[in-house]
Amino acid sequence: MDRSAKPSFNFVNLSHPDELKDEQTQLRIRRLAMSEVGRARRNPKTKPAKNETLLKFCKPVVRPAAIDHLGRGDVDPFALYPIDLDETSRALVASIFRGNSAHPRQLRGAWWPVGLSGVAAFYNVLANARLFQLKELTGAFVQKSDSLSLSMHSRAIRAMRERMEDPEHHASDETIGAVGSFMCYYVSYVLGKFAGWDHHRDAMASMVGMRGGVDNITDESLRITISWADLVGSFSQDIPSIVILPERWQASSRSPPGSPRLFNNISLRWKQRFPALMDWVTIFDDVNQLIMLDRGFTEKDKHLAETTGCWMEPTMVRLLAIRPLNNGSDAGNIMEEICRIGTMLFLAPIWRWLGASPVWTFTLTRNLIPVLHGYLIDWGELKPLLVWTVYFAALETRDARERSQFAFMLAVLMRGMRIRDWDKLISVIKSVLWMDHIFASSDDSIRDEVMSILSLPGTGDVTPALEEIEGDEAWPL
Repeated sequence: MDRSAKPSFNFVNLSHPDELKDEQTQLRIRRLAMSEVGRARRNPKTKPAKNETLLKFCKPVVRPAAIDHLGRGDVDPFALYPIDLDETSRALVASIFRGNSAHPRQLRGAWWPVGLSGVAAFYNVLANARLFQLKELTGAFVQKSDSLSLSMHSRAIRAMRERMEDPEHHASDETIGAVGSFMCYYVSYVLGKFAGWDHHRDAMASMVGMRGGVDNITDESLRITISWADLVGSFSQDIPSIVILPERWQASSRSPPGSPRLFNNISLRWKQRFPALMDWVTIFDDVNQLIMLDRGFTEKDKHLAETTGCWMEPTMVRLLAIRPLNNGSDAGNIMEEICRIGTMLFLAPIWRWLGASPVWTFTLTRNLIPVLHGYLIDWGELKPLLVWTVYFAALETRDARERSQFAFMLAVLMRGMRIRDWDKLISVIKSVLWMDHIFASSDDSIRDEVMSILSLPGTGDVTPALEEIEGDEAWPL
């Protein structure tokens, strides 16, 4: 068979169907087609053959070495972004979804669509992505933005100012979403600039009021993001959230209807001693039930944590809402406040495990110390709750002075409860609430410090204080 009669194939590779509209692309296709026609005319004696020009849509090839070098991954070339991505912004987007990224996974399925909804929100997403890149580089959360993060944030401010020039946009979904992105930047999960967060929360409250209330926000992703932006700042400062729970969160923090209540001796003792103080213990019972049922720890529940939220967010909102000290300074009110803070300190590492990052608890530990020192309370059979709270406060604090105070308190409590062995202390803590696959070996750092306090010679300053409280059920010294 004559070689010229064999089918020949010419491929035109395109990265997007819109490229068919390009004049140069159309010209190239016409030239290829006409060359085939001319070849057929020059060979009239050959058997007609079907000559084809194939159009193939394929994803642009990205060299793996370039991905590693730039810190970017595959970015969907067909996704609609509010801005044209350059190499820098493309790398920042990729860093959000990279498997080993420091960027938080929690509720990404909600805040990411909101981030794509407008220019201002998207630039803040990029600014935060850069902050988490810096965390990966330095091993710690940064205290200030670098030039790239500031540049992205500045662009967000300019875009927001332009949008606010039109009164019709003052309470639109896009504008409210942009305000939420500023709240996330200023609390920042990283920077902790609460003054900026407070200002934007007030702005969001005004905008939502202009819409007739949060129930009139019908976009689910935006509705959840509003609550999320409010919660992360509220938790960091230990103040009540001002946004009511989204419908998806309403039942998530409570035990499934009809499920049997698991027995907890601490809960029973609390209800026997304080039958009228049920705010905290009701939340405690729900947390105990959810943990015992492994709610939130299956693959399905972890997926929910990354999309619309799990039981953790509404539980934190409930704990922030109750304020026992506003009801008085009786022993029950003081103990309930200590247990409220202790529960949040216990849940904070679980929240991180589910994908939230960072989870700031420095305000919680700072608020706990004056309550522990300021009142003389007989804990009686509820003393395990006090030990449990102080233990998780010792784990969570990043302040050396606070850590020393909590370590000393644990040593005092061990002596008062006549506990000489560290493993027995951990058994007491586990009798309240515990998750072994999250807290296993968590005690390594604090154990040596506590045991060294207990082993101080009798001539030291600490041992007489420990001996003074031995057998005494009151706290503090």
